[in-house]
Amino acid sequence: MKLRKKEESKIKRVLRACKIILGNPLLSDRIVAAEAGLKIEEVRKLKTILADLKMRFPNKKETWIIRAGARSLFVEKISKKHWLVKGFKELGDYYEAYHVTKGPDNKYHCSCHTHTYGYVREKKICTHIGAVIAYRA
Repeated sequence: MKLRKKEESKIKRVLRACKIILGNPLLSDRIVAAEAGLKIEEVRKLKTILADLKMRFPNKKETWIIRAGARSLFVEKISKKHWLVKGFKELGDYYEAYHVTKGPDNKYHCSCHTHTYGYVREKKICTHIGAVIAYRA
């Protein structure tokens, strides 16, 4: 339980940093780290992740980029084509974790696709898959 609270606190700080970075990309890493309560290395990593996601998904809204970028720090590789993405209520998740797999068709599939409104997330690429793509980059 204590570990979960720590992760919830961390996701809030990561989300804050993502919003700061996208809102003012020229702000120094040190200032972003201080304002968000993160380490400078984490801010640098987030900047790279967010820039990569914006490049890969130019038509996605900023909120999608933020959510996928933040999630990418909470991805665990299970096997060559299987990842576990932690779920957070701050991101609207109902489940504690989501499984993302890469099928024989080389397409990503997420366990959120099997839940309510999953067909919508599947069609538009969910942020769990976005997180795995960022994690793998």
